[in-house]
Amino acid sequence: MSSWKRFFYTYWRILKLAYSIRPGLLILLTITNIGWGLTNLPVLYINKSLIDLVISSIGKPNWQHIAQTVIFLTVARSAVDVFRSLASRINNQMSYSLGNLMSDRVTTLLGEKLNSLDISTIESAGFQDKYKKISSQSNSRVWGMIEPLQDMPNSLTTILSGIIPVLLFNPVIAVLVLIVGIPDAIVSAKLTRISYITREAKNRLYRILGWLDWIITDTRQFYENKILGNVKYVSKKMQSLQNEIFESDQDMRIQRIKWRTVSEIPQWILSLTLNSYFFILAILGKVTLGTAQMLYQAASTLSNGMGMFLNNVSTVYENYLFVSEFTWFMDLQPQLSPGHKEFPKVIKQGVQFKNVWFKYPESKKWVIKGVNLSLGPKENIALVGENGAGKTTLLKLLLGFYPPTRGRITIDDINILDYKPSSYWKNVSALAQEFHLFPFSARESIAFSDLSRLKDTKAIRQAAKQARIDDYLFRLPKGYQTPLTKDLDGVDPSGGQKQRIAIARTLFKNGQIVILDEPTSNVDPKGEEEIFENIISVTRKKMLILISHRFSTVRKADRILVVEEGKITEQGMHDQLIKLNGTYAQLFHLQAKSYQ
Repeated sequence: MSSWKRFFYTYWRILKLAYSIRPGLLILLTITNIGWGLTNLPVLYINKSLIDLVISSIGKPNWQHIAQTVIFLTVARSAVDVFRSLASRINNQMSYSLGNLMSDRVTTLLGEKLNSLDISTIESAGFQDKYKKISSQSNSRVWGMIEPLQDMPNSLTTILSGIIPVLLFNPVIAVLVLIVGIPDAIVSAKLTRISYITREAKNRLYRILGWLDWIITDTRQFYENKILGNVKYVSKKMQSLQNEIFESDQDMRIQRIKWRTVSEIPQWILSLTLNSYFFILAILGKVTLGTAQMLYQAASTLSNGMGMFLNNVSTVYENYLFVSEFTWFMDLQPQLSPGHKEFPKVIKQGVQFKNVWFKYPESKKWVIKGVNLSLGPKENIALVGENGAGKTTLLKLLLGFYPPTRGRITIDDINILDYKPSSYWKNVSALAQEFHLFPFSARESIAFSDLSRLKDTKAIRQAAKQARIDDYLFRLPKGYQTPLTKDLDGVDPSGGQKQRIAIARTLFKNGQIVILDEPTSNVDPKGEEEIFENIISVTRKKMLILISHRFSTVRKADRILVVEEGKITEQGMHDQLIKLNGTYAQLFHLQAKSYQ
């Protein structure tokens, strides 16, 4: 695509985005800008007519009749000035409103788009570099491309029509101008103060909005967002807060327009009086005027109009260079074709890894090497091994985040990539090693894995009891309605308590496959024992896959798999592996020794 075609394509996309948010506001903004610019023409014409009339009438005896015409033209000129001032203020407020709305929408679009892409795309270094730039600047840059183009009519028709400083003519008049400007200054100061206080009162909303933004735009949330499928929920929550903030701001802006308009009435009256006074004095021959004044105004209009036009062009181009990357991002599509089969209501045959090999797209190193593995539908499996052995990568493959480079993974003899992702992930309850709690209430934090049961208090508390966290949550100041962050007048649970809440969230989902990656790393040994006993009990009729470095936990699994350099080198029950006296036994005795 050529540079010009890319520019017009990008601008058209952004213009459609602005139109989709508030079409009426965008159209009104455009009309107001054009109307404001076009008022320069009658101003020039009125000035010319006044000058010609005054010059041609100097010294004539019937000045009273001519003075009526002068006053009429002066009133018309003042009316245009009033319209220009009011239109300019309305235009600024509409521009501010639409700019904020676009910023909010861009944030939401970025989050939704990010969570629709493949992990292979998200984790690539090239994408990360671009995304950081896009996510940090999109809000201002997208609107920065529209706003200057909206100002183009002004830059093409704007004039700077001024009056020779009255200070040189009569200091008393200058004092009057200063005095009538005091009401507007006072009103402006008060409105600024009110606006500041109003924003301070909404800090809580802004903090919540910041948290929600973090949930769907931070790449570290990607795995859980994929599995839980709750991006739309967060997006709606964001839009609700954004609308609440916008409506409040809109009321403030309307009040600002009203009071600033009222406060400027004395200035308009003085301007009308002074203009009439000046031109009547010209009729009386007490001052001189000429066409030089009109030519001077025309020259100023041309010079300043060109300056504004060039500045707008420069601003549009500067923002276009960035916005083109935003449109590139929004045009990205998942590389993996989603399957269309529904996941079985009950897993019968289990999971099979069939000669699975894998290496990451940007790497030449094999991370998984020829894994053949069968997992029963009701089997509890533990994966152990040193960091970097490939345990987490095996889980990524099982979750369908990456396709195997070679081989395939099946559930009930169907390739997992043939299942509809939403149907598949609905049946998976997973707790990632780098899990996150959300700035919601404790109730929402647990039910976040299955929002269709958000009101099922009994099930929520049952999951909390299984994770041994119910007593703590129940005794909080607002019980299960307490926000899990002090930033929102809630509490900040300890690391172990956070992990228990995350476990409760995982168990609440009630998926057929339960995956736990280091689920009790921050829990004390006694609590770990109790929690894992409950996990084993709850998942007895499910498939449980556990990664842990604590052998006191994994020894209770039905089968333990030792992963070394991408291969399954040992497997069996705890006692069997101890008798084998291989890697597992060595690691077990090494850890047990540290407790002696």
